[in-house]
Amino acid sequence: MKLQKENKFKQMIITSLSKAAIVAGISILGFTFFPNFMNMINTKVSSQKQTEIVKNAINPNYQEINENVNLDENYVTVNQNKYDFQKLRQTNQNIKAIIEGSCFEGGYYPIVETKNQDEMNYYLYHSVDNQESSLGAIFTDYNTNENSQIQRIWGHNFHNGDSTMFTKLANICQNQEAYDSTIGSDNSLKLYTENDEYDLDVVACIINNPLTQHIGTYDDQNEFLIDMNNVINSSLIKTNVEINPNDEIIILTTCTNLGSSNDPNNRISVYCKKNKVLTKEITQNKTL
Repeated sequence: MKLQKENKFKQMIITSLSKAAIVAGISILGFTFFPNFMNMINTKVSSQKQTEIVKNAINPNYQEINENVNLDENYVTVNQNKYDFQKLRQTNQNIKAIIEGSCFEGGYYPIVETKNQDEMNYYLYHSVDNQESSLGAIFTDYNTNENSQIQRIWGHNFHNGDSTMFTKLANICQNQEAYDSTIGSDNSLKLYTENDEYDLDVVACIINNPLTQHIGTYDDQNEFLIDMNNVINSSLIKTNVEINPNDEIIILTTCTNLGSSNDPNNRISVYCKKNKVLTKEITQNKTL
């Protein structure tokens, strides 16, 4: 009888310790998983809100008109903006452009302009509507502006395989097959400013320290061509886009999935050639 009581007591202790270990394990997992889960929710909500801001600014009368449309005396062509930038600036005065592409969640994101390093640091952790968020915003490098021959735009890579910010763009442009079957075939990358619309044709994709790349405007166009040829020769993918001395380049830069995000050499830069698109609105009853 005494032995049975001792065995029962030992079993109770073992059961209690097992339950305690399970509770402790769940608590540890909770401390680890819950913040990550909430961060994921925050990122998703922030991303959807930013795309909604863009969606609400689309001109309802905008139409993409084929360049080869035949116009007669009853029609006139005028410039037309796809996005209402006055409405966009109600959210943030610094919204400078919209970037579109099949590689972006929702199809598009706003781009904010920065004027100094402090503003760049701010938009790393604040969304376009100035809410604190790990999503941040897509923003221009303050060392360049819309008149720069080479302009850099920064965005986050969340390493999760989805289309948030520059995540999918980075994955696609590191793999020739993935690029060819997506951006390379649908030509969906576009940039919209208040007055102009551009196709962004991918030229190359490299992994390097972005601070080693000349940005701004070149005094010597031969130097520009030499730099661009070096980039093309180092590219992870090959495209058929040709570079001319007066071309303008947009560099879309983010982290890679390789190594530490604190390593300045662990950055992927997608070089895109800006091609201005003539937008048209066809109106009947042309008048003098």
